[in-house]
Amino acid sequence: ELERHAQDVETALFLRTICQELRQDNLKQAALAIQEYNKLQRLERLTPRALAYAGESSTNQVTLSSQALQTNLLQRYETAVDQSNLQVLGELTPLLQMVQLEQQGVKLYLQYLTKHIETEWNQQKEGDITHMQMARIYNNAVSTLRHHLPMLSHCLYKADGDVALVQLVHTQVEVYVIPLLSQYIRDSQLHTISHHAQEIYPKLEEKLIGGLQDDDDDDAGFGTLVGTMSQVNGALEEAALLLQHAESYTRFIQHTISEINKARKLKWQQEKEALQVERERQEWATGKVVSAKVEEFKELEILPAHCQLQEVVAEVGGYYSGIERSLLLASMQRAVHAANDSEAVYPYSPLGMKSHSSSCGTRALKTSLVETCLYAARHGMQRAFATGHTGTAAACANFGSDILASVLVQVMTGRAQELGVAALKPGEGLLLAGSSSSLASNLIRQGQNAVVGGAVVIGGQPVMNEAKRQEHVQQGIAKACATLNDLEVAVHHTKHLERLLMEAIEKGYPPHDAEQLRMCVKSLGPVADSFLAASDGAVDSLLSVLATRVRSIVNDAVGSEGSAASASFMGSSVMGSHGIPQMTVRMNYNLDDDAYQLLQLSEGFMARMCASLDELMQPLRIHLAPRLSDVMVLGLISLAAKRIESALRRNKFTALGALALDSDMRDLLAFVKDRLDSPDFKSNVSLYRACTPLARLMQISKLMNVDDLEDVLELISASKRKGNWDIKLEDAKAFLSMRVEFEGRKVNELLRISDDE
Repeated sequence: ELERHAQDVETALFLRTICQELRQDNLKQAALAIQEYNKLQRLERLTPRALAYAGESSTNQVTLSSQALQTNLLQRYETAVDQSNLQVLGELTPLLQMVQLEQQGVKLYLQYLTKHIETEWNQQKEGDITHMQMARIYNNAVSTLRHHLPMLSHCLYKADGDVALVQLVHTQVEVYVIPLLSQYIRDSQLHTISHHAQEIYPKLEEKLIGGLQDDDDDDAGFGTLVGTMSQVNGALEEAALLLQHAESYTRFIQHTISEINKARKLKWQQEKEALQVERERQEWATGKVVSAKVEEFKELEILPAHCQLQEVVAEVGGYYSGIERSLLLASMQRAVHAANDSEAVYPYSPLGMKSHSSSCGTRALKTSLVETCLYAARHGMQRAFATGHTGTAAACANFGSDILASVLVQVMTGRAQELGVAALKPGEGLLLAGSSSSLASNLIRQGQNAVVGGAVVIGGQPVMNEAKRQEHVQQGIAKACATLNDLEVAVHHTKHLERLLMEAIEKGYPPHDAEQLRMCVKSLGPVADSFLAASDGAVDSLLSVLATRVRSIVNDAVGSEGSAASASFMGSSVMGSHGIPQMTVRMNYNLDDDAYQLLQLSEGFMARMCASLDELMQPLRIHLAPRLSDVMVLGLISLAAKRIESALRRNKFTALGALALDSDMRDLLAFVKDRLDSPDFKSNVSLYRACTPLARLMQISKLMNVDDLEDVLELISASKRKGNWDIKLEDAKAFLSMRVEFEGRKVNELLRISDDE
């Protein structure tokens, strides 16, 4: 009771102080006094005893002064609104909340802003194009919010002044912008052009995939119905600016709404804490539990999730996406048409891919077809992502990936097969069917041609100098390889495009939209894999046409079955350096001491085979991309290794023959490593994993060089633990049985035990 009595005395003294302040002619002090009086009422401090202590005259004076102050403030505020006097409004607005005039203040302030918007926003410059007019409106809206929102949010938030301001500005934006957008759609004929673009798209796709080329109508009517490339690009640039401006404004409005809700939540927390303090004070004073119910905070839905402006912008984005989709296909069709024009000099350029070997990819080329097509895709997707409009960006990313995967992969694969692989077929294309020493006979077989006096003779008539012929052939090989290199370039550009778009998402899109776009952009990953698979498929096709030549090279080197079974290992003699005859050797590992010594002085079959393979591979290695060169080399070595293994099965081996086999396999391994570009293949383990037939030869060599049969099981077990053993037990039995020192019975018994284990 003593505490309550003291509180009433304090309240009475405070009321008398308020009366003294109300007598002064100072609006701000008077408003503050009324605010404090209202606070006492809200806290239930104006008890009958406190009012009695203050006196009836004090209470009446506060009531009358409060009414007079409210009337005075409203009159001044209305005058300031009529005169558009922003300075006076700025001085009076903070006072309105002190005297509980927030509702009237919001209404009057919005009247002022409506008049201000009508005056300022209509001052458009004549001759402005559509996107500039819209940009000016958006900028005015942003400026209005930034200038007036802090005042209303701080002083009139209890009457939802901040909410009303955002709603007013957005409504005015829609009033001004939507007619401009509708007029732009009509003037630009977006609906009609988009419709024509959708009709032309399947025709362009059919021409590209089917390889149909018509000189009179290479773009399926795109230029006639949609427009020239430059016209369409210009129109899309303007549409992209419209979308970009609208999206920037939309994001600003969404950010503003978010900040309003954050500020309201902060004020709600402050009020909640103040009520908690008062409740605790009352409980301490009275000794009773005081219940104070506080409503939970709820965020305001200031604007609808989908407004009319967003719908119109989405319509423009839909037209934009349809035209961009058709433009991308038309750009590709134009590039392919130019590439197939026999009269045009289609440009080739250096590949520009880094190699680790000085003899690999040094003269590799690429065509501008892949550059043109991938540039068109990148330009279109980046332009769409620059709009900031999630729907448009997602649509362009999706159809861009679809076109690259379903159209460009097929087009480039077909070109690689028709213009690349077919042109490189030995004997029929640019590569010789035999070695350089048989060039004259090869030319004669192809058309009674020969090299006479340094000139190529066809039908008895010289047609070109040998040096020019070689240059012509090298250019042909380079151009043929360029079609294969294009697929490798496409892999690089597609991965680069994916990285660029991912960076654009991180820098330019809010988190709730970024995840959707990431899923769309990740579809470029499978596209790059498709180009990579097509690239590997083209090399496989090249290997299939080279397989006959590889078999011939290996057969010539190792000899036929009859020669392999011959007791003599010597072959024919050929002229070595300085005209000295040099003996050549066919495959034979059934060697005694004399034969082994003579083998060291002769040219072995492995050196001859590697030289012939190098002659076949070298023109391709210098003109193929580094990775493709490695794939080609490994493929050719795999073919050769399989033939060598087959030939080994027809031989007998002595201990010295096994040593000769080990030497030959080491020479082959060194040859392969020297011809590969990637440093990964310098490791035997990596090389064996990439080329299993070569790994089998090395394992056969180790198997044939065991000194004792007892060492076989240890060799096989140790190799299997390292994951480097591909020979089955049946094959191991067959090879070990070829060692003349090993009895077949003991081999079977030994490996049967291992098989049982």
